Amino acid sequence: MKNLGQVFKAVTSAMIGVGKKEDLIKDFERTEKQGPWPYIVVGMIMTIAFIVLVIAVVKLATPG
Repeated sequence: MKNLGQVFKAVTSAMIGVGKKEDLIKDFERTEKQGPWPYIVVGMIMTIAFIVLVIAVVKLATPG
């Protein structure tokens, strides 16, 4: 479960464009051991969640 939290943290920081170089190095090391799939899946989930959030905000902001 700790690894999943680290993957979410890495993907979130990548999506907003912030992060430390040390964390990036650790993420690459983890990817070499585990493979890229956890990052890909979490990235897709977070992207879909972001799109749904934007659509919901637009529907709330526009009349009709």
